[in-house]
Amino acid sequence: MKNDPTDGKPLTAARIITILLKQEMAMPDDSIWLANQNRKIPNDDRLYISVGMVDSQVIGNVNRTAPTVGGMSETQEIVMRENIQIDIFSRSNDAEFRRWEVVAALKSIYATQLQEENEFRIFQIPTSFINSSSAEGGSNINRFSVIVATHVWYKKTKTLATPSGDYYDEFGARVDDAVSIETATGIIELTLTEA
Repeated sequence: MKNDPTDGKPLTAARIITILLKQEMAMPDDSIWLANQNRKIPNDDRLYISVGMVDSQVIGNVNRTAPTVGGMSETQEIVMRENIQIDIFSRSNDAEFRRWEVVAALKSIYATQLQEENEFRIFQIPTSFINSSSAEGGSNINRFSVIVATHVWYKKTKTLATPSGDYYDEFGARVDDAVSIETATGIIELTLTEA
């Protein structure tokens, strides 16, 4: 996945879904966020959404190296299935009345565009929301939760070698017999240099 051009942070599936829901549901900036950020629901009647990864399963893990002008680069790629939980809540009935919009947004044209642009996929949407209002205790908050599966691909490329040459591009070899093994030089010595 790519980095967010606004802050340079990685665009995870959860972050992309927050962008999607904000756009499709016309949510203000301060009413949708990534889960587990110690945010409290204000005491008002607005609608709020929290999005976060529940768990993930590694499908593939690949590591490749390639020669470059300055030495060598390493590319690490991970393919995962991430389950993303979306919680929609409000002190009013907005969470109950608008929860269907979450599912609609996940199958919108904008959702398809974001998936293509960021090389990930949202799988089949679950058939039901869970009424998770009891998680809030006696605070009378309407809360509904849905978990969607995503297929994500993360990629990172880094330079292994620096201009100082802290990598091996020359390999020495020598041939010895019983007498020359004890000496500083062998019978035959050669150096192999990587081209």
